Amino acid sequence: MIGENILALIRFYFFYPSFFVVIIFPGLLFTGILLLTTIWFERKAAARVQMRVGPYYASKKIGGYLQLVADALKFVFSEVIIPSGVNETLFTIAPVLLLAISIVPFAVIPVSIIPKSGSIFSIYYHDFYDPSVGYGVLAGVFTSYNLLLILALEAIYPIFVIFLAWVTNNRFAVVGAVRETFLSVSYDVLILIATLSMALEYHTLDLAVIIQKGIPGAVVNPIAAFIFIVGMLIGSSRFPFDIVEAETELVIGPYTEYSGFLFVLTMAGSYVGNFIYSLIFADLFLGGWYPFSGFPGAVFVAFKAVLLLFFSVFLRGVYGRYRVDQALRGSWKYLFPLSLISLITGTVVGYLWL
Repeated sequence: MIGENILALIRFYFFYPSFFVVIIFPGLLFTGILLLTTIWFERKAAARVQMRVGPYYASKKIGGYLQLVADALKFVFSEVIIPSGVNETLFTIAPVLLLAISIVPFAVIPVSIIPKSGSIFSIYYHDFYDPSVGYGVLAGVFTSYNLLLILALEAIYPIFVIFLAWVTNNRFAVVGAVRETFLSVSYDVLILIATLSMALEYHTLDLAVIIQKGIPGAVVNPIAAFIFIVGMLIGSSRFPFDIVEAETELVIGPYTEYSGFLFVLTMAGSYVGNFIYSLIFADLFLGGWYPFSGFPGAVFVAFKAVLLLFFSVFLRGVYGRYRVDQALRGSWKYLFPLSLISLITGTVVGYLWL
């Protein structure tokens, strides 16, 4: 009896949404495996496009996938070099803060609904009940203003990039961080307007309510979906907008002085941010978990987000890199007016149809 009670207690806390969603799926554990898979796919796809092989010699039968594990272990156990003249504590803690702030949005992104019965999450139905949806919401922390909170968390990410570069006392790193700031002003405005247009269209700031309407955002406002994707590519420094990390011009931007495990943390922050944007896009524009619920719904959302993530890294093989002035001009001259059209579209469609 005592053993059964302990197992029931472990099961209760293991599947508790605040732990399961943030730590297990689609949180830290799943994201860690996904990062390795994404980097493998990125290298493999770019190699195929350029008629090369890519990762091959480690684990040939599975396409060289274990090469990524070997590279990760090499970085983790290699020596961390701290430049002279920097504050060692700030230098060490900056990459940790960068990764931590990129992970926080996992806590508020809804990934499914919790039915009253029939799901492993049903025992949490009342704790995460959303009266606007009529179900429990599978999210780390339930809030009906999750859309606004996610955007606010993503908007402060560049501040930590600047902090990370500043503590290295390296002019190349600072220049890379300044480029990040320029771009962040551009993409934040685009993503904010695209998201605001959807909020006006569905009359809510709750992603769960938007999904339960049953009409994907890409159908009712495709312009906003396009704007969001472009903003996502710029915000996560994916091709053709990896301007901040232009190796031939700025070494590797804000991350120039970092090595070993600290370098792994800085790079992980970028990929985690890309996956977070992909999850938001899957919820906002691709119908989220609908028509599933419970754990199958969460898997369905993650599947859509992974497809979008793979698409964004695939662009490395087919696009050249823009200059920073080209990216800024394109953002303000062409995409900003287009985003205003998406805002008008959202207002009109929301008033007439939804």
